[in-house]
Amino acid sequence: VHDVLLVYAQEYGNHVYNPQFTPYSENYVNNWFRHTDKAGRKYRTRSRAGKIVRQYLDESKGMPLSTVWSDIMQLSSRRGWFPNAKGEETGYPTQKPVALLRRVIAASSNKGDMVLDPFCGCATTCIAAEDQDRKWVGIDIGPKAKELVEYRMRKELSLFTLNAVSRKDIPQRTDAGKLIRYSSPENKKRLYGEQGGICNGCKGHFQIQNMTIDHIIPRSKGGTDHIENLQLLCGHCNSVKGNRGMEYLMAKLAS
Repeated sequence: VHDVLLVYAQEYGNHVYNPQFTPYSENYVNNWFRHTDKAGRKYRTRSRAGKIVRQYLDESKGMPLSTVWSDIMQLSSRRGWFPNAKGEETGYPTQKPVALLRRVIAASSNKGDMVLDPFCGCATTCIAAEDQDRKWVGIDIGPKAKELVEYRMRKELSLFTLNAVSRKDIPQRTDAGKLIRYSSPENKKRLYGEQGGICNGCKGHFQIQNMTIDHIIPRSKGGTDHIENLQLLCGHCNSVKGNRGMEYLMAKLAS
């Protein structure tokens, strides 16, 4: 019952990373911050460069965050496990706690930065980004996404006026001018060279004239004409695959 977060950086070393901390436990405070000064401030003594110095509790950030985050409670399940006191559950099947997204955003961006969630679902990332003074863009195929964003902004952040723009038009590819017809000889020659004349289905070697251009994800299933979604199949494999996925073709060839 856990998720694994994968972190990618375009240029390691120049990426944004803000260390996060969790509060000291009561036992830790009692065991280590045993001293109190005249002003009532708790502190402990530490050795720094050969000198004994005071580390005050109210100036300490807490424990550095480890790679396992067990302090954020998951949302309540349909069976009533782990009830969520904040009542943020929307019923969305993959909803994450706002506290989790707040931490991710705080660690990997600064105020004013842009946060993108290309599958924003029930708007948890948008909520967390707005709450932490980030710009944000949420994308979702669900027509109710806009309403859900506005509803949660009002309910959880008390924002009755949301300074956001909602768009329904599909953005055009920025490389549209470079695209050529998918069945062009240019694409066929390129794919033939990349595949070494091998059919991506049966793995047989064929002359280029005996190969056909196929959409890996069929266009009827949302596949594009971009070169990354194209492959060469022999005539037989293309006929078997039709407008289905590669898993169908591989199953048929193995039977």
